[in-house]
Amino acid sequence: MANICILGGGGFVGHHLAGRLATLGHALTVPVRRRQRVRDLLVLPDIEVVETDIHDADELERLFEGQDAVINLVGILHGSPAEFRRVHAELPAKVVAACRASGVGRLIHMSALGADTGSKSLYQRTKAEGERHVLDANDLDATVFRPSVIFGRRDSFITLLADLPKRSPVLPPAGADARLQPVHVADVARAYDLAVDDPEARVQAVT
Repeated sequence: MANICILGGGGFVGHHLAGRLATLGHALTVPVRRRQRVRDLLVLPDIEVVETDIHDADELERLFEGQDAVINLVGILHGSPAEFRRVHAELPAKVVAACRASGVGRLIHMSALGADTGSKSLYQRTKAEGERHVLDANDLDATVFRPSVIFGRRDSFITLLADLPKRSPVLPPAGADARLQPVHVADVARAYDLAVDDPEARVQAVT
């Protein structure tokens, strides 16, 4: 049994991961902006849902006290350049600092397939900045996951694709070089679960 704090635990992947870790007997802390939006998590065993601001460095330190591991799943698909940097680059730096200050030695971070500081995509550039903060933290046991499109019940991307024929009789073609390698959310949750205690998964990036 481990004490694990899941940032982004109220999101699509977070719901699945929290459910899996809770059934395995781990004690979870899930910070959220509004508790009423994650009422389904409240029925899980050994889970504490905390209403707080995870972008506040002092709050992060308080959340991480007594935790064995921290998992950061926080990400956005839409927003201004400032918002992308705040969520994808600045937050991971704060998470690393809070882990150090509170004595948490294990950090698992979600980046994205194609994360690259030289990418034309702001999403991929800021994701790359965030993962670099994590991998450069040599005093932490850190793992960075770079999943492709994640699908499953209540996902956003595949559900959007499925709804497109209902909205328009003509579907926009993808580019000739477009590539997708979707991964099911249950497999992502299992990978995170296995990585928590796997020494071979530490201090590396996993695509």
